[in-house]
Amino acid sequence: MKSTIQPTTAKISDFCWHEVTKEEKQQIKQETKSLLNEFASKLSKIKAPEKHYKNRMGTREEGDGWKTDEEFQSTTFANAPFIEDNFLVAEKGAWKK
Repeated sequence: MKSTIQPTTAKISDFCWHEVTKEEKQQIKQETKSLLNEFASKLSKIKAPEKHYKNRMGTREEGDGWKTDEEFQSTTFANAPFIEDNFLVAEKGAWKK
């Protein structure tokens, strides 16, 4: 796939946040669709048997889970709109507003 972005002399300000124009949105949509279609076509060519893990009871064994990195957790909680009993409480898309 060829990119439609033309090579130019880039300045550091070109990589900073900016409001996306309608033309840029359209270009992003086109490139995204192209990438997804290309990926889907390659994915459809993969021929592999599906495997499923099964034990006698049909369920996985319970474990202790994993420990969350404290820095990650504190950063995430600092950005969360609402936390209750050490859990994030959020509705779909609420952070996008």
